[in-house]
Amino acid sequence: MLSYLAQATTMVAAAAGDAVATSQPVASATADEVLSPYVYVFYAAFLVAFFFTPIMRQVALYYGIIDEPDLVRKLHTSPVAYLGGVAVFLGWLAGLAISQFASVHRPDSDLLHLQVPVPILIAAAMIVILGLWDDIRKVQPWFKITVQIAAALVLLYGGIGSHAMEPLFAPVQQRIEHYYHWTPAWYETFVMVGSGFITVGLVVACCNATNLMDGLDGLCGGVTAVIAAGFVFLAVHMAMYGRMENANADGMRVVLGLALLGAVLGFVPFNFNPASIFLGDTGSMFVGFACATLIVMMAEEKPRWFLASMVMFALPVLDTTLAFARRWVNKRPLFSADRHHFHHQLVARGFTVKQTVIISYGLATAFVLLGGAIVFIRTRYVAAVYMVVFGSIIVAAYKMGMVHEKPRVVTRRPLGADALLAAPSEVEPGQVLEVRDNEHGGGNGKPAV
Repeated sequence: MLSYLAQATTMVAAAAGDAVATSQPVASATADEVLSPYVYVFYAAFLVAFFFTPIMRQVALYYGIIDEPDLVRKLHTSPVAYLGGVAVFLGWLAGLAISQFASVHRPDSDLLHLQVPVPILIAAAMIVILGLWDDIRKVQPWFKITVQIAAALVLLYGGIGSHAMEPLFAPVQQRIEHYYHWTPAWYETFVMVGSGFITVGLVVACCNATNLMDGLDGLCGGVTAVIAAGFVFLAVHMAMYGRMENANADGMRVVLGLALLGAVLGFVPFNFNPASIFLGDTGSMFVGFACATLIVMMAEEKPRWFLASMVMFALPVLDTTLAFARRWVNKRPLFSADRHHFHHQLVARGFTVKQTVIISYGLATAFVLLGGAIVFIRTRYVAAVYMVVFGSIIVAAYKMGMVHEKPRVVTRRPLGADALLAAPSEVEPGQVLEVRDNEHGGGNGKPAV
C-alpha cells in the first residue's frame, strides 16, 4: 500500500506538469525520499496493534468489558469484547516512538530526528482515558464534550492549530496593508481566537463523528483506514514541496498519518464481520481525534489542504450532520440514540452488514479521491465541483428519508376483522410506525405502540 501511495503521489505531481509548477516551488524531494525514512512507523504501528488486539480481547472478556446486543441499534447477536481501541492507541504510540530512530526526509536539515509535539500525546491520552472510562462505566454526553474541549485546548497550548485561520485571512490582510498601509492591531488576536474555535470545533466534531459511525462490524476502522491513506497522500505531497523551516511539521504529518494507518489496519481484521472485538468509545473517539489533529496541522499551511482533508473526512461528517439535523427536525434530543444513521438505512433497505460496510468503504474512497483532486486542480475550480457534489448528496439524503422520520399512523382493528392492522406489510425505512386503537372499539385514541 505504501509503495502505491509513493507511486501515486509521484504520478500526480508529474501529471500536474506546469500547472503545479506555477503554484508550487521546485520539489525538494520525491515521494519515495519522503516515505522511505518513515515507512518503519507503519510497520511498528501495524505489528503492535495486530499483536495487542487479541490480548486486549482476552482482557476485556476476563473483566467483563463487553458490548451486549440489544437487536435494535446493536445488530450483533452475541456479546463482543471492547478495548480494541486500546490496541489501536498502543500501535499509534509505537509508530510515533519508532519515528525517533528514523532520519529526517530532508538530509540538509539540522534535525537529527523529528520532534514529536508532547501536547499531541497528552491530548490523545486524555481522549483514550475518557473513552476507556465510558466503555467501563458510561459517562454523560456533556462530560465527553468537556474532556474533548480540554484536549483541544491542550493542542492549542502546545501551538497545534493556534494559527489554523492565518492562511485563510493572510491574503485579505496583505491586500489591506498594500492598499491602505494599515494593519489592524487586533489582527493577531483575531487569528488566534478564530483558530482556537476551529481547532476545538474540529476535535469535538471529529471525535463524535467517528464515534457515531461505529455502528457495524469493521465500519469505523475500515473507513478510518481509507481516510488515513488519503491523509498520508496529502502529507507526502506537502512534504515533497515543503520549505526547509517546515521540515519537522512536514515530517510529523507523514508520521501521524502512517501511525494511524498502520494501527487501524492492524485492528480491522479482528473487527470485520463477524467481529471478535470492537473499538469501543476508546478507539472510535481516538481515531477521530487523530484525524482532527492531522486536519488542523494541514489547515495551518494553506486553505486548500484544509479543504482537501475535510473532503476526505466527509463520510463521518455527513453522517453526523444528518443525524443531528434529523433529531432537530423531529424535535428529539440531539444526543439521543437512534437507528437511522446512514449504515442503518442501508441495512434497512436489504443490504447485509458486509455489503453495507463495503459500500461505505467505496464511498470513503470516492471522497478521498475527490479530496486528492485538489493536489493538481486549482481550488477555485474544485470548489465548484464540491458544491455540486455535496449539494446533490444533501438533497438525495432528504429524498431518501434520512432527515424526516415520517410517522405512519395505522388503526388497530377488531379481532373479527380480516386483518389486525390496516397497514401495508412493509414500512419504508426512516418511517416510524404508530399503532392506534379503533375509536369505536374502546380505545382512547392515543398511540398504542
